[in-house]
Amino acid sequence: MNISDSRDDTFDVAIVGYGPTGLALAYWLGKAGHKTVVIERWPDLYALPRAGHVDGEIMRLFQRMGIAETIAGDSSVTGSNVILDSDGVQIAKVSAEESDQGWHAHYSLFQPNLEQALDAKVRDTGHVSVLQGWLAESIERCADGGVQINIASGKESSGNWIPTGLRKVIAARWLIGADGANSVVQKFLQGTTQDLGYNARALVIFAQRLDPTVGATMPDGEVGMMPSRPYIAFRESGKRFARWEFHVHENESSSDMGKESKAWELIGPWGFTPDNSRLIRHSVFEFRSLIVENWRDGNILLAGDAAHRMPPFQGQGMCSGQRDAAALAWRLDLVMRGVTDAAILDSYTGERRSHVLGITENTLERGRLFMLTDPEAARQRDARMREGFATENQKRSYGSVPPLTNGLLMKGTGGVVSPAGRLSAQFTVRHRGQESLLDDYIGAHWHVLAVDKSLLESLAATERELLKRLGALTLFLGRNETRDGFEDVGGNYSRWLSDLGCRLVLIRPDSYIFGGASDANGVRSLFNSLRAQLHLKVELV
Repeated sequence: MNISDSRDDTFDVAIVGYGPTGLALAYWLGKAGHKTVVIERWPDLYALPRAGHVDGEIMRLFQRMGIAETIAGDSSVTGSNVILDSDGVQIAKVSAEESDQGWHAHYSLFQPNLEQALDAKVRDTGHVSVLQGWLAESIERCADGGVQINIASGKESSGNWIPTGLRKVIAARWLIGADGANSVVQKFLQGTTQDLGYNARALVIFAQRLDPTVGATMPDGEVGMMPSRPYIAFRESGKRFARWEFHVHENESSSDMGKESKAWELIGPWGFTPDNSRLIRHSVFEFRSLIVENWRDGNILLAGDAAHRMPPFQGQGMCSGQRDAAALAWRLDLVMRGVTDAAILDSYTGERRSHVLGITENTLERGRLFMLTDPEAARQRDARMREGFATENQKRSYGSVPPLTNGLLMKGTGGVVSPAGRLSAQFTVRHRGQESLLDDYIGAHWHVLAVDKSLLESLAATERELLKRLGALTLFLGRNETRDGFEDVGGNYSRWLSDLGCRLVLIRPDSYIFGGASDANGVRSLFNSLRAQLHLKVELV
């Protein structure tokens, strides 16, 4: 799309920031047909890697975007993590858990390749204007209820953003800040931030193998808990790169630790040298644990690192940003299509903030376990681990990701009703003679899954109308393929629903279960709860 230099050309949504979260938001909103503009200060996609992990849930979102096969082909499956004690002796080997998402539980990727794939999909929507090389300088609320973003053009020179003197004004009905830890949108909102107390530095190193045999015997992931220099190492970040995170002690300067010679010194024990590999990045990062209290103020919202920051000990920073994008996009789509009132967005902060808080707390538990620098405390930790004292979070290869416990979920008098808030499973189905993962057929839509046809037949007219307004799909999964139906290949969905205690589930566009039912009365309760929370513009009759 071409952009006009006129305030009369108002966008539906303006997104500040074009990292993974901004890219995902731009895709989901553009795919839904909303006129969207992205404002990003750097002229090109950022070429250096940062994050390196996605889980099966996020691969499922990528599947719906049409990039999962590309990402999987350029990524490595993380099958296990080895943990070394204070003396560098293996104390545990934690295998990746089984995944019911249609993808492996964990992937190690190269972030620039992911962003290139996302960028291509954003531009293919035909509804997104991408303004790269433009800095959002200031934000103003307009009398008509919209937002004005004052932007300045710039270019990159030796890693610095240099203004060119050209300025524009962008007008939009909605504004989303996905502009990272130093978010201009967050600063404009002047909200409060909760600090969970973690503040540490790490030297993060990415090295490209020039010799494919270098580091070939490294474990998929390795946690070194030696107090002298705790670290985490990954044999592969993508197909061609290795990654390390080395703790930086308080008495060490970031400038000294960031020197190239220091990077070679630290990765040398794995066999990496200037003769057989190339440093892609060696930078000292500050790891914090910060969560903004309120992610929405009217028609301005936050997502990704603009709303939360967490250390990398669970690999969930970028994953959480992708969840933010999906959860916000389907809500905002309903608002802009006139289906629901903007009040539905009130559930976004409560839902995503509580989920991110749970993940961050799990991340901090792992970091405080792995990164001890006091020798005596480290020895005591080793003794506890040898005796088998570990939380469920510590026993998992990348820690625990909790279900949703708040937000737009089926509720009863006692709160959220199980299995609401759980991530739905994805299995293979057969449709018209072809077998594929279910999401290949349904995409990012609300959908009802049932293994009991009588429950679908029991849907009232108002319930069917509600599903129609949501753009929802209704699927019966039988033991055998019907003419227009789906076969539950191997009976996986039947077993999954049985384990949930349900015969029918309603699943949101981001794959989380809104609610489930085992009989017709349960179906009534499910839809009554949904109707009460949607803030429909026009009531059903």
